[in-house]
Amino acid sequence: MNENLFPVSGSKISTLLIDHDSLKFSSNRYHTSNEFKEAWDKKLSLATKTKINFEKIRVIKKEEDETNVVIRYKTKIGIVTVCEFSFFNKNDYEIFFDFFEKQRYYQRRFETLTPLAAASNYFLGLAITLAFTVFCHYEAVAIANGTASVPTSGKGRAFYNIIELLGEIGVLLIGGGITAFILYKIWQRFNNPPNITKLIPPNS
Repeated sequence: MNENLFPVSGSKISTLLIDHDSLKFSSNRYHTSNEFKEAWDKKLSLATKTKINFEKIRVIKKEEDETNVVIRYKTKIGIVTVCEFSFFNKNDYEIFFDFFEKQRYYQRRFETLTPLAAASNYFLGLAITLAFTVFCHYEAVAIANGTASVPTSGKGRAFYNIIELLGEIGVLLIGGGITAFILYKIWQRFNNPPNITKLIPPNS
């Protein structure tokens, strides 16, 4: 494996190439930089490609006990978005962070998240879970009463069949279980906020 090419895992991400001006991600797996670059330059390709220019990066961070590296960056149209991935080799994390610190002059900082920041993502998950549980419960009640309309699409019918199978009690049990797990994670992270490593671009 070349020193600037890494096997990684993420959503539609399998290989990372650290190029001279950017990070390039591909959904295909490659074993050499040349192989990666040849495939990258092909206009007709089924591979998903993501390019993050160094100048567009806002921050790179990683929680102490998590495997995901999170990059916040600006897209070509100026929208700030996130790219998440993890390395297969534990040593690659330090190689990656060391590259940005020593060759791109990023500042490496170590911080502890505030309790609210540590639990913030789980609050969103909790709200979505509660809303979806309520929706599914109403659907289960309607199905039991014979007032629900049967969907015509395949996915709709599959959802209908699952709700019918679970029934009112089943929906509440599953929704309650997921809610309890999220509440536990919120309590855990709120009481023990994780440490994070940040890479801050120069002059930011």
